[in-house]
Amino acid sequence: MRRRTIVGGGAFALTLLALVCIPRHLPSSAAPPSLVPANFHARLEQNRLTFRGAFPDAASRERILEQAHGLYDKAGVTIVDQLTVDRQIASAAWLAPLPALLPVLGQMNGRGSVIIDGRSLVLTGRTASEQAKDAILRAVAPMTSLGLELEDHVLAAVPSGGRFPLQARLNDILSRHPIDFDSNQSTLTPRGRAALDQLIPVLQRAPRAAIEIGGHTDGFGAPDYNRELSRRRAETVRQYLITHGLTNRFTAVGYGAAKPRETGKTQNALRRNRRIEFLVQEPGDL
Repeated sequence: MRRRTIVGGGAFALTLLALVCIPRHLPSSAAPPSLVPANFHARLEQNRLTFRGAFPDAASRERILEQAHGLYDKAGVTIVDQLTVDRQIASAAWLAPLPALLPVLGQMNGRGSVIIDGRSLVLTGRTASEQAKDAILRAVAPMTSLGLELEDHVLAAVPSGGRFPLQARLNDILSRHPIDFDSNQSTLTPRGRAALDQLIPVLQRAPRAAIEIGGHTDGFGAPDYNRELSRRRAETVRQYLITHGLTNRFTAVGYGAAKPRETGKTQNALRRNRRIEFLVQEPGDL
């Protein structure tokens, strides 16, 4: 009897010890898998508009298709829907205004694409003019305010006649190859020098053109400091071009933050405001 009591007491003690020692914070089941960012790809080519991507709900998909049919059915554009809906896809702030972005594809010359990978908004295509390209960039500005980084690969056609061929060529190169400097310095980065090397052959064809080199900063910092920094950066560009044999009449001007391209405070807006611009004042002989 006594032995049975001892064995029973030992079993009870072991059970109590197990209950005390088992960690109470262990999950009762496996943790749910992490969500995948929503993504979207629209491509218009040869009257065929193809959608690919993954959305978290059917309503987002239906809004895109409804907008697309309303915009492009009458133009004879075939719409190919390869969008998927998956509960493992995370929602995103850019999904709601996304349908308003579709008209920009029709503003490109027969071919263009919009890609959103959850972090970036990539635009690719060609437009008939710089004005048409500016309209597209204004249309996508609300998307960049939601945290998407804009990658602009839209090329504007070069108009003929007058001073515009040189100006348009310079604008086109600078839109694809911005001139970069070290942070808060007037020292060109390797990427900045490479951008200027793209401009040199174009300027060599117009040796008598008078060109203003304008430096611009974002809005952070004291106005006087920004104006001086932008002037020194413009002067660095002028000296680089002269050192490489160009004979144009260059003028370096620092505008600081007085002429912003964008008024937002996103990283993309600040980056677009920090820039060097070339203004053709007399076209010379291009």
